[in-house]
Amino acid sequence: MKNKYLYLIWFVALLPVMILRDYTPDNELRYLSIVDEALQNGDVFTFTNQGEIYADKPPLYFWLMMAGKILLGGHRMWFLSLLSFVPAVIVLTTMAKWVRKENAENQTEALLMLMTAGLFTGLALVVRMDMLMCMFIVLALYTFFKIYKGEGGKRDSFLFPVYVFLALFTKGPVGILVPLLSTLVFLLYQRKIHTWRQYWGWKSLLVLLLGCGIWFAGAYMESGSEYLNNLLVHQTVGRGINAFHHKRPFYYYVLSVWYSLAPWMFLSVGLIAFGGVRRKIQTEIERFFLIIILTTFVMLSVISSKLAVYLLPSFPFFIFLPALLLKKFDPTNIWLRIS
Repeated sequence: MKNKYLYLIWFVALLPVMILRDYTPDNELRYLSIVDEALQNGDVFTFTNQGEIYADKPPLYFWLMMAGKILLGGHRMWFLSLLSFVPAVIVLTTMAKWVRKENAENQTEALLMLMTAGLFTGLALVVRMDMLMCMFIVLALYTFFKIYKGEGGKRDSFLFPVYVFLALFTKGPVGILVPLLSTLVFLLYQRKIHTWRQYWGWKSLLVLLLGCGIWFAGAYMESGSEYLNNLLVHQTVGRGINAFHHKRPFYYYVLSVWYSLAPWMFLSVGLIAFGGVRRKIQTEIERFFLIIILTTFVMLSVISSKLAVYLLPSFPFFIFLPALLLKKFDPTNIWLRIS
């Protein structure tokens, strides 16, 4: 079956939920209220919730919601669902394109696994910015790998930092930490850390500084130093070191990853573990995928604030790495047959 039909079938299967479901009373209704207040007050870079400062999230996702209300005359569930569904499809197509050169035979199976992984499917529907950030992170990592392999064009050296900034501009520091740590650890492992400037040099620094400079200047001009302090200190340092929301123990993701990847958790985690123990993770793309998984997992475990959905940027690699490894195992293996 051609992949384009898989995406169409997936869309048709999820369409009733996109059209008929109601907003959740917690996050979704709060986001609608924040967007309404921003439009009413004429704010662009800063947001409030019931009149109180809301610097929890960067502006990009709210801008898309605001554009939807302006264009459609109100909030529409189908449109807001597309803000997560379209990025999910882009994640799928990017991952499929990425692994095609390595192992095209299991590409369809990997797509189906990720489409039916419970938390990934759920986040492809809800009004949250996680999937949009995941899309930019995947695009950034894919672009990095193209440059690393010598397959990137001139525009890729510009697109890489743009994707990183957009990930940051969607949901905050995790958007830059995942690409930064994953790429540097990979270069270190490959003994090519001396090439880091090729990816994180002056061009990347300029894009990130310019983007953040415009963002922070806009926030300061609209709401002053109090909002900027909340954004840069309270939301960043506070959440990372001593969270005021969603504080969990360091081993939280060791438990949550199992139900997050359901029903593929045993196959996914099992193949990755066996692949590592038996030294079957040999190619550069396999090593890169493993490093993305491990660095994301460890980094998020160190951060004080934790939710199962925060691990989303690693989900595509949790699924596609086992797909690459599948051909290296005996199909009669008891673990494969059970999982």
